[in-house]
Amino acid sequence: METINIKNCEGYLWWSDQEEPEIYDGKAIDICLDETKNPFVVEGQLYDKERMGSYSIKYVDGRYLINNYKVETDDLMNKDNEPKKFLSNRMGGRWLKFLRYWEEKKDENCMNMPVLTFTKNVFVGFKEKEDKL
Repeated sequence: METINIKNCEGYLWWSDQEEPEIYDGKAIDICLDETKNPFVVEGQLYDKERMGSYSIKYVDGRYLINNYKVETDDLMNKDNEPKKFLSNRMGGRWLKFLRYWEEKKDENCMNMPVLTFTKNVFVGFKEKEDKL
């Protein structure tokens, strides 16, 4: 069981008994994810704007897979790592923003030279209306 408490939350939770996700756009959230309870969260992406923490939630085979990431200010300000934007499904045309992280790893297909390898997408909220695509 994991508890998530965010005062200024941006993101969504998609419950198993709903046809569209529950949107959080500046609202507080206090939720306990209990694998034994119904309905359950099928999927969620939450961003804590004050503490700059991102939560990715998936319910797979009766268990929650929860990843919590700390987003650094430098990550948000880095012009070389602009957030990628994806159009949401059943969220009123909102765009979701994700930071992409890469690591240098040796690749046997490139003569063991180091190559940048994609490691994770981290949710950082919804696209602001004045943002460009």
